[in-house]
Amino acid sequence: MTNQQKIAEFLNNLTLEEIYDQSDLLIWIDWREAEEDLIDYFNEQLPEPDRIDCEIVEIDKPRGVDIVLSSQEKKMTIPFADDVTDRDSAIRAMQEMLSPQYQIRWFMESLGNDTLAFALLPAVQWEELVQQFGKHKVDYYFQPVTNTSVMFDMGIDEVDALMNLRAIEHLNR
Repeated sequence: MTNQQKIAEFLNNLTLEEIYDQSDLLIWIDWREAEEDLIDYFNEQLPEPDRIDCEIVEIDKPRGVDIVLSSQEKKMTIPFADDVTDRDSAIRAMQEMLSPQYQIRWFMESLGNDTLAFALLPAVQWEELVQQFGKHKVDYYFQPVTNTSVMFDMGIDEVDALMNLRAIEHLNR
């Protein structure tokens, strides 16, 4: 079964246990994860020619390093704040590197945990899922990662508010 089929099956049944058991579908990232490790996790789901190279470059700033991502078509330095590296910036940069061919989406059922789950599919497959299940349902469970997405750097009040909003939205279905 392909990852697209696994997501479609989940969207049909909405059984969390089944999707959690799909170890090759979701990419789990802990809040303490090193940024270069999460790049590797996404790369593991990509075919060899589409993988993103990751280079750590020592710099004279408080964070001590830059992370440079490169592919056959693109090259970019992850735009971290001056003092620290962070997972949100790394995931957003990875999405930018993979776009428009692939799309990373945050599995929203992992919201509120210190380990968040993501799914990576070709963009055309996400579009097929949207056509099959509707944009609202797909986005409710699999939120697209954009250049403004905040995932790990969300405060507890923001997480609680989003969880409450999702609970209300779920009840109104």
